Amino acid sequence: MRIFVIATRIWIALALLVNAYVHFLLATPFDAIVGSLVSQGALFRIQGVVNILAALLILAVYRWWTGLVAAVIAAGGLALLVVSVYVPLDLSAIGFPVIYEPVWYPDKVIAVVAQGFALIGGLAVALITRNATTPRGRL
Repeated sequence: MRIFVIATRIWIALALLVNAYVHFLLATPFDAIVGSLVSQGALFRIQGVVNILAALLILAVYRWWTGLVAAVIAAGGLALLVVSVYVPLDLSAIGFPVIYEPVWYPDKVIAVVAQGFALIGGLAVALITRNATTPRGRL
């Protein structure tokens, strides 16, 4: 089981790094979409940095909650990406730009797949590691 968890952690880190790369790649063109506080390009860069930090965390800290952190980050990015294809998200009240891009293109599909892999892997690591470290009869 330990080999599976280690391999899954590497898989999660790679998926998060692919997602970070795509976000950094797309950040500059999205700098033109601005809110009163930040641009969409800046949000992409923040997403990229968060993904890199989560990738480092999942590789460096062998605890169940690191899988959960990776899963939550991936789920949030995945949900925002998919919803923004179908529904305009007007976040201008909090200084963010309106996020709406009703098209699918290769980089977006790569980001969705990477986030999906990170989400599934993160949940698997959290559940397997949590069950392995929790004494029977205790939550």
